[in-house]
This record gives sequence, C-alpha cells and structure tokens, in this order.
Amino acid sequence: MARESSPERQGQDPPPGSSLPAPYRNPWRVLGDDLRAVAADLRLRLRELWRRNGEGSLALPPWWPSDRAPLFWPLLLAAALALLAAVGVAVARHGPVASPSLPLPEQPQERPQERPPQPPPAAEDSPPPAPGPAGALLPEQPPPESPPEPEPELMAPTAPPAPLPLAQADPLQEFLAQPEVEPLLEGAQADPALSSLRLRVRAAFLSQPLAQQQRWAEQWQQWALELGYEHLELRDANGQLVAREVLVGTGMIVLSSRA
Repeated sequence: MARESSPERQGQDPPPGSSLPAPYRNPWRVLGDDLRAVAADLRLRLRELWRRNGEGSLALPPWWPSDRAPLFWPLLLAAALALLAAVGVAVARHGPVASPSLPLPEQPQERPQERPPQPPPAAEDSPPPAPGPAGALLPEQPPPESPPEPEPELMAPTAPPAPLPLAQADPLQEFLAQPEVEPLLEGAQADPALSSLRLRVRAAFLSQPLAQQQRWAEQWQQWALELGYEHLELRDANGQLVAREVLVGTGMIVLSSRA
C-alpha cells in the first residue's frame, strides 16, 4: 500500500492551523525574484509613461503648445542631466568649495609709549640792544663777518717738460743737399727690403769725363755701403742704366760715354 506524501515533501505550504514548521526558502533566491519583479514593474511603468507622453496625456504647463506635448518631458529630462553634468565638471575642476573659516580674534596691539612733549630748544641768549638817546633802541647791528678762509697754498712749480727729441733727418736728403752732390744728382730711391739704392743723375754728371764719373760712382757706392745698402744703381732722367756695381768684388761699372 502506497504511503501518502506529506505537504513538506510536495513543496506545498502546510494547511492553516498545522503545527508543522514552514518550509525553508533561500533569502538570496527570494531577493533575486523580488529584483526581477521590480525590474519588470519598472519596464511596464516606463512603457506606460512613454505611451502617455506620446498621447499627450501627461501633465503639461499651460504655456506649452499642445501640438508639441511629446517633446516637453524629454527636453526637461535632457536639461536636468546637462545641468548635473556641468555641476560635476565644475566641482572636479575647481575642487571642493572650502568652508569659510572663522576669523581669528584680534590680538590687542601694544601702544607705543607716549613720550612727554619736549620743549623747543631755547634760542641762544643774545645781548639786548643798547638803548639810544632818550631811551630809543638802536637798530640791530649786522652779525660780524666771518674771517676769510685762508687761501690754499700755491702748488709747487713743476719742472718744465723735457723738450721733444728732434726728428732725425733723412740721410738721403742730407746727402742730396751737399753742395758738391746737388748739381750731379736729381733724386734717390731706396728699397730697404732689398737693400738696394737707386740714384738719378743729372745731365751735369753725364757731361763729365768717364774717369770722373767712375770716381763719383765709387765714392757714392762707399757712402751707400755705410748706410747699409749693398746694391747701387745710377740712372738718368729717362730711367736708362748709367752705372751699376760689379758682380764680383767691389766697384762700379760706368756704362755711359761722354756726351
């Protein structure tokens, strides 16, 4: 004979007035069922609001046009979200607003010690003016002049500046200015870099005998060596060579003939 199953085993609640305990239900499972029920209810209510907003049956302000009734609540919701986002950005950028701190109590400032007023310095006692005749006062006399300041001592005379050394005369010009040389030579051109000297002779030199020209040329060569010129040339006014030094030894070779 089959045994009857009890209500606990069949998963059913015991009948009222039964002394049997209530069946155990997992609270987390119950919570999940409740959350699913709440989500389903929210979906139904949102669908209802969307339908009523499309029909224009939701409450509207009197100034809103009736033909644009479905746009009022979506625009209001978007404006609220934008305002919240702007407030959040402003708070994140500037940081939390600091609460105003209470002012600190003012500390009493020390007053500087007041000094007693000092009397003005008394003027120097000056002798009263001497009474004039018949008790009249004489005019005030001008103060005595201060003694003249001593003149500063004169500076000791300085020694006169030493005379500047005279410029050394050009030896070539001195040579050309000699009385016996001036009629024979017209000018001189020196080249210190090559240790060379070139003399330009006049026509008077060319008109002399060849022996006399030879003596003058050798004499001028000796003078050029004393001045440090190793090479000597004699040329006429046209630049033609008249005499030159010998290639071997010392001496001059006169190339011109008697005019």
